[in-house]
Amino acid sequence: MAETSTAPSTPAAQAAASRLAGLRPPGAQAAPAVVAEPEPKGRKAKKAKAAAEGGKKKKKPVKPILIGLLLLVVAYEVKGKVMKPHYGPAHPAPPAAIFDMPTSVTTNLPDGHLAQIAMSLQLTSVGSVKTITKDASEIMGTAVQIIGSQSYPTLLSVRGRLAVKAEILQALQKELGTVDGGQQVSAIYFTSYIVQ
Repeated sequence: MAETSTAPSTPAAQAAASRLAGLRPPGAQAAPAVVAEPEPKGRKAKKAKAAAEGGKKKKKPVKPILIGLLLLVVAYEVKGKVMKPHYGPAHPAPPAAIFDMPTSVTTNLPDGHLAQIAMSLQLTSVGSVKTITKDASEIMGTAVQIIGSQSYPTLLSVRGRLAVKAEILQALQKELGTVDGGQQVSAIYFTSYIVQ
């Protein structure tokens, strides 16, 4: 059996084979050695290197992130203003703070007796203590008018007290109005109740 030679026959093929093998072709001179300069350090060196490499600095995607964040904040604020909860008879506003009226109601009854009643108002989540404080004299006037029109036996009975509470609540809700469809006051509490 005859052996075949795998060595390239032409000088060009020999040069290509020696390059692949990492050898110099016969008669070729060695390439001059390239001496690497040490990397300069510091901010100025980085700028010089960036300018030598093409002058373009690699930018971080800060603008799209900031724009996206800004849009999220704006959308959250718009949602809070546009999509407020709306309350009504089927969906009353949830209770919030209890506001103690600064003074008690003291009034004469039509039958010659005296009533002295201290009240607290159960505000709803749409009710404002600032609004109630501002309207406190009107609220007290309404309570004096309603309590002063009751008789002594009516105010003594439990049923009569509940009726007076309901009447005062209805009058205050009408007087204070609604906010976002919900009443500002949801209940009246008598914290002190003297009739004589």
